[in-house]
Amino acid sequence: MVQKRISEAKEGKAEEPNLLQKILSMTVQERKDFWDKQFMKCIRCYGCIDVCPVRREEPEELSLSKWIEKAKVPPPYPAFHLLRAYQVWDTCILCGECEETCPAGIPLKTLQDITQFFSPEDVFELVPGLDKEIKDVILRFVDSKRTQFRRVTYGL
Repeated sequence: MVQKRISEAKEGKAEEPNLLQKILSMTVQERKDFWDKQFMKCIRCYGCIDVCPVRREEPEELSLSKWIEKAKVPPPYPAFHLLRAYQVWDTCILCGECEETCPAGIPLKTLQDITQFFSPEDVFELVPGLDKEIKDVILRFVDSKRTQFRRVTYGL
């Protein structure tokens, strides 16, 4: 399989890398610029939240109203999007409905993939710009869930 991919790459027949693969190959500054551009488009319509098939009450520590100022458009990023991703972190089925519904075309499924398969520390590198206070809250939240859920994670 690996040999086939090497041959395809040499012949120019290799598949185009998906968005997650592109993000993984970016520098920290390129990732920051990429996510800033994406999140800046957010109009905070909550369509991604409303369409989520595993939506549930917000965990108190990750409550958007606690961290995000009302009527602020676009919302502070990446706080709004990462808090939402971690709200469904342990229940998300990775269906992509959030991304399909987003009128701004923000790659929410890719963001959810990142939170699902990478440790929070790696997530903070892949989606830079989150302030320390919210990072600490997310770390405590994920830590409290580690014993309840079995996750497959990959390192950078």
